[in-house]
Amino acid sequence: MAIVNECVGLDIGQTGLKAVRFRRRLSGRETIDYFQHPLPFSRPEDLEPARRVQSLRGFLWRHGLYATDRLVTAIPCQDLFVRTLSFPFNDAAKLAQVVPFEVENLVPMPLEDLAVDSLVLPPGLPLEGLHRETKGSEVLVTAAPRDKVAEHLRFLAQADIEPSAINVDAMALFSVTQYLQQEEGAAVPQDLAIIDIGASKTTLCLIEGGRPVMLRTILWGGNYLTQALAVRHASSFADAERHKRTLAVDQVNGLLEPIVKELRITLQAYQGGERSRLTHAWICGGGSKMQELGGHLSRQVGLYPVGPRQGFGADTPRAFSIAFGLAIHPKIVRPRWRFKSSPLGLALDLKGVTDAASPDAATVKQNRRLATIAGLVIAVLALVDVSVHYVLQGQRVTQLKTALHSQYEQVFGAGTGAAPGEEVDQAKYQISVIDKALGLVDATDGKVLFTLSTFVKQLPPGTMIKIRELTVDGAVILMEGETSSFDAVERIKQTLAASPRLTEVSVTETRVGAAPNQVVFRMTITVKKS
Repeated sequence: MAIVNECVGLDIGQTGLKAVRFRRRLSGRETIDYFQHPLPFSRPEDLEPARRVQSLRGFLWRHGLYATDRLVTAIPCQDLFVRTLSFPFNDAAKLAQVVPFEVENLVPMPLEDLAVDSLVLPPGLPLEGLHRETKGSEVLVTAAPRDKVAEHLRFLAQADIEPSAINVDAMALFSVTQYLQQEEGAAVPQDLAIIDIGASKTTLCLIEGGRPVMLRTILWGGNYLTQALAVRHASSFADAERHKRTLAVDQVNGLLEPIVKELRITLQAYQGGERSRLTHAWICGGGSKMQELGGHLSRQVGLYPVGPRQGFGADTPRAFSIAFGLAIHPKIVRPRWRFKSSPLGLALDLKGVTDAASPDAATVKQNRRLATIAGLVIAVLALVDVSVHYVLQGQRVTQLKTALHSQYEQVFGAGTGAAPGEEVDQAKYQISVIDKALGLVDATDGKVLFTLSTFVKQLPPGTMIKIRELTVDGAVILMEGETSSFDAVERIKQTLAASPRLTEVSVTETRVGAAPNQVVFRMTITVKKS
């Protein structure tokens, strides 16, 4: 069997789901698969987590992405605190101690409520390709509220996903340039602005000397341009979206002024310090499909657009840039011709930071030991208390038993061989059993037997159905079963729906079972009251 290094990058946007499956065999041969699914967002109920979880489940199931055991997601920059901090020393141990205190002074939240991750940036590379000599160090610090990370993990858990890592979307863009430079040998500019235009936001990653130094989210995306076109032409959003795809950038020049202004402000703030000037820009994301948009935005901010000469050819994953960057997470995907992933790759993992911040093994072991001792002490005290009560009440109980036995013999007669009160308890138990049995066999309208009888009579003859789980709630039947094919499920649904005795028949889930010719389905049926 060929050894395969596989990872799936999942980009969960407001208006769509994107996934990239990256596979690399031991021979070095790579296969990259792209998947996309649009999400409705025009109505408030479309943004409900339950509906989005259902869409995510179907998307992963439809494309077979549940089969992978390594999946990487991302949290947007807008939910994080991101800074590049400079320190006059470069000792890794000292940096690990100092960085959390620096973050605590910058973020208006307690440190224990933050998941802090940091990257010690390597020395920058000037144009001649030599390392800049410096005694200090620069650290890219990200701090995410733990409730944001927990909310993201809960959302994924509802879709039966446990990610291997949680990256930041802008750092995924940087991973794309790392891949092009290190794996493909492309001449990627060392001073580069990556601008990913999505549907609802624009993600920026500024690279200086081959290092990510600024990550930012601008709340402007392609949907804002579509909405402006809909207002200009008095058309619907869908018509404006179709019309946008036919326009050149010169026809919407004025509508792009908000994003151009924000980009200029960001670049001016970045270059306001003692930093080198950026030279090139890569415009990517789904919003970059507009004709000549990349060249227009690059010129507006005073940068050169990248092209095939810089390694950004037609095969570059422009619309799937974030998902592709997640799929090649350098701490998960090993470099070509190597058996292990590189732990020194510049990538973030907020999930790993959250797990590492939990109590360590020694602390947990000590807490368990103390809890065990406390439990033993409580158990001993409880045993002593029970013993005292037993001793004090023993004689009284014996007297009561003797009195009850004498009264029992007077009423039922001697020689029955039953302990006092035993026959009464048995009689009460038998009466309760009979009452329950009568409730089950009661065939009147609205009872369980009537509901089940009506449902069984409507099942299609000749169709194999194996009931896994059956729940009856009044007139509603919730059933999980298995049959031989999807057509059989549809036939069962149509037969039940055509019955005049049933009012509502719906199939809530259908999936392929583990055994051959096995289809598992869930169905809800409502029995009409006569």
